[in-house]
Amino acid sequence: MDLSSVGYGSALTPEVQAQYAVQLLSTAQQTGYIAGDIIQDTVEISAEALAKYTEELTASIEKLL
Repeated sequence: MDLSSVGYGSALTPEVQAQYAVQLLSTAQQTGYIAGDIIQDTVEISAEALAKYTEELTASIEKLL
């Protein structure tokens, strides 16, 4: 059920409709935070992987010289 289905024709009381709407908005906001956390984690992991790759590449070059 989405927010548009909770309207004037609903058997729910206005108070329950408002509570439902608030819960949906809260859930949507939390979903945005979770997506942001995932993106931030991905960036951090990528930065760590790049740093490790650079270290390994530098070590390989040093061995060749």
